[in-house]
Amino acid sequence: MQHETEEIKVYQSFWKFDLGLALSLTFIIWGVYMFQNKGDAYKAGPMILIIMFSIFAIISFIRMIWKRPKLIITDKMLTVNTNEPWIVRFEDVESFYSFKHKGQDVIGIRYKQGTENWASEEEIKESRNSRVRYPENLHPGKPYEIYITDFSIKCPQLCDLLNERIIK
Repeated sequence: MQHETEEIKVYQSFWKFDLGLALSLTFIIWGVYMFQNKGDAYKAGPMILIIMFSIFAIISFIRMIWKRPKLIITDKMLTVNTNEPWIVRFEDVESFYSFKHKGQDVIGIRYKQGTENWASEEEIKESRNSRVRYPENLHPGKPYEIYITDFSIKCPQLCDLLNERIIK
């Protein structure tokens, strides 16, 4: 009998989508109120407000329905879904640890010495700002850090879950 791979999907927090949708709907209602109470000469402003935030509300609603998991955890690997997804193989990892960097929750990855991605703690710290600073870097933590602010699971629980999967 073959062992089935358990797959855990971690999504961005529902409240992040919900907040954007709620703000958009609030501005739409405000725009409708302004539209009804303004004279004919001043109706362009509220119409622009209604149209603009209607588009934001539709986009938020669509993103909420068709959301993509940010992390996919299996028995053998972790897939980090950024604009360009990347993979962490548990057989290469010594441990995961959690910390905060500039107000963001981060899970750090310590690779086993001798693996392709191994680097000393000093090298990782020195390169952190360059990996985060530049907007063209589509996956700012790759391959040493996973930024998890606004995820559906909290940083310490996710770190424990990942450490349970490590192949010793």
